[in-house]
Amino acid sequence: LSVDLVGRGIPLSGVTVNTEVALQKRIIGGDECERQYHVQLRAVYPHGPSSLCGGSLISDRWILTAAHCLKPGGIMFANLSVHQGGPEQEVQITAEAEIYTDKDTSTGRVHDIMLLQLPSSSDVQPIKLPDCDEPPKRRVVDVSASGSCVLTDTDPSSELICLFFLEPGKSPSLHCAETEVVSCTELNDILQKKFPEVHRVKSYQHWFCGQSPGKDICRGDSGGGVVHNGRIYGVSSFVGDPDFVCRAPAAFMDLCDPEYADWIRKTINP
Repeated sequence: LSVDLVGRGIPLSGVTVNTEVALQKRIIGGDECERQYHVQLRAVYPHGPSSLCGGSLISDRWILTAAHCLKPGGIMFANLSVHQGGPEQEVQITAEAEIYTDKDTSTGRVHDIMLLQLPSSSDVQPIKLPDCDEPPKRRVVDVSASGSCVLTDTDPSSELICLFFLEPGKSPSLHCAETEVVSCTELNDILQKKFPEVHRVKSYQHWFCGQSPGKDICRGDSGGGVVHNGRIYGVSSFVGDPDFVCRAPAAFMDLCDPEYADWIRKTINP
């Protein structure tokens, strides 16, 4: 049994379109693959660099991604053709983004999960919503990301080359590798000790974790989907330690949480 993990990112940030763009869409220990539902998102800001994220098409009009992928004042563009040989299909998202917030409006707490509505229907096959009677926890998972470089853990210098010298926009193909869903204990400990403010924000949200030696997605492609047996179960949200971004556990928003599942269904099928 395997799960597709499309992307992930560090806490509360995306990847800017500059010398760090090579970190966008990178996977360690992977092979090329096809995930037609995977969407590349580009947020453009009037007074700052653009940022890149991943997303998943969950219906002909709706993309599921991470809320931190769009900051105030940004304009979002969605590329539905991040696959070799596919026609360019970047479209501007004009509808207001739908972001999950606590039902108790007095707290105003925002969760790292967002829905974007396309201006018109897409003919791309979407990914199905989860069957929460069969969640992917404690399973081997398949990590996927559109890749500008594919590396292994055995050559640290390769990471520096990838980080500083690759040009933006190279190699839009998708890559996949296996990892596994693990306990979130280590990630919680990292957040509490090193990032207490991040832990405070994340502690009220619902997520699960993944990690595997030698095969991982690095910084960038936040917002991508965690898929098992043709159904999406999570959204890539954050990693525990930017100093070890390719080796620390990652967290994925849990779409089988009843609050998230109900919100998604009501938003895309009002």
